[in-house]
Amino acid sequence: MNEALADSTSPLPKAERSARAGLKLFAALAVIALLLWGFAALADEFSEQGRLAQLDLTVLDWLQQHGSEQGERVFQIVSWLGAPVLLIIDGAVAIYLAVRRRWRWFTLWTVAIVGGGVLDEILKLAVRRARPSVASEFISSGSWSFPSGHAMNSLVGYAMLAYLLREYVPAPRARFAIAAGAAILILAIGFSRLYLGVHYLSDVTAGYLAGSAWVVACIAAGEYAFGRTRSA
Repeated sequence: MNEALADSTSPLPKAERSARAGLKLFAALAVIALLLWGFAALADEFSEQGRLAQLDLTVLDWLQQHGSEQGERVFQIVSWLGAPVLLIIDGAVAIYLAVRRRWRWFTLWTVAIVGGGVLDEILKLAVRRARPSVASEFISSGSWSFPSGHAMNSLVGYAMLAYLLREYVPAPRARFAIAAGAAILILAIGFSRLYLGVHYLSDVTAGYLAGSAWVVACIAAGEYAFGRTRSA
């Protein structure tokens, strides 16, 4: 695995490398701003009990009416992939990177995973949205609902894992398969939280928006900082 996060390319003039790095950073900041705007819009909309709040209740009621005990058992397993299983994967990847002395990757991975978890808790405390009334069947603790921690943390964890695996998998088709698999898994985990009635639709959507913003920020910062180190 290359110690630098950027793919190896033929040497470019320093001015051109700097220009490309600056352009990538600007694009990343624009994407982050758009994602955060979407998050803020969701938080503002549901707090006013407008159309979004009605949509949340409609989706929740429909899933509760059409769900089944067998479906709940299946989606409980899917939901575990976003919490206990993901925690094991996060720890295993960190240990592997430390043992292999991939310190730049280890730093990026740790900041992304730990920072994402901390950010989720901060956002929950800032918004303080109560969970759906039916959530008590699966959640005994009084944790807040917005954004969905499973949605946010699974996006951060599995997206970063797919990004890391790019270093081991050079074939474009294989990279696409990994990215597609990660996306399907992330969406399935988010849907499981809706099916179990422990989150509203806007909670899960906000988790994806906040998680995406954090992943883009971590990757952009890593590539910019480590790219500069490599070219120095």
